[in-house]
Amino acid sequence: MKEKIADYLLGISKLIFAGVVLSTILQVEGVSKLVILSIGVYATMIFAGIAFMLIRSKQWKH
Repeated sequence: MKEKIADYLLGISKLIFAGVVLSTILQVEGVSKLVILSIGVYATMIFAGIAFMLIRSKQWKH
């Protein structure tokens, strides 16, 4: 179960990162690039960090 959740969270972090890259390339109007990059990088780190913690906790139990 933890492995599936970790895979899901890693997928979410990849999608967030891709969205940040695309939004800065396409120059979304009304929002600063710095704000988009800051929020995107922070969210990516949070989701990836939780996913890696779940993966690590699974490995320690074996």
